[in-house]
Amino acid sequence: AWTATFRWEHCYGYDYLYAGPLFIHQLSHVWIDFRGLQDPFMRSKGSDYFENSRRATYVQQRYAIENPRGFDGYGEHCWGLTASEGPGPSTLKLNGIERRFEDYVGRGVPYGPDDGTLAPWAIVASLPFAPEIVRPAIAFCIHQAKLKAANAYGFKAAFNPTHPGSPDNIFGWWIS
Repeated sequence: AWTATFRWEHCYGYDYLYAGPLFIHQLSHVWIDFRGLQDPFMRSKGSDYFENSRRATYVQQRYAIENPRGFDGYGEHCWGLTASEGPGPSTLKLNGIERRFEDYVGRGVPYGPDDGTLAPWAIVASLPFAPEIVRPAIAFCIHQAKLKAANAYGFKAAFNPTHPGSPDNIFGWWIS
């Protein structure tokens, strides 16, 4: 009965059990190896929860590549929409577009919410599911986006390349 609320979706070429924020597809795997384990719902779909998390990771990347809302920075190696802190609450007009920015919210794809805030940790936490797209994304975060420069111990929790941030911010965009 609890599976009655499940939504099997087809997004960006992938069939998967939908949940917008990426963390939903990741965190349960910390305690259980779901590879090959199927409940009746996943069996009926010919999948398991590990494969589902892999597909969700690819959906995140495809969403960022297509960037339907036109946010700065999104792309093949820059994605990771999940529950995180954000630069809001605020509304700003940027390049002629009115943008609503949220504070802490469960950002997700493809239905949102999405205010341009990305969480590098969500990319890193996807490593077990899709290392072939995660490794280049981590390298991008380090070398191109310079996200490690903001914190000697690793990435900041979230950033938003569309939001201008504060005037004293060395990045020119919001970073947590």
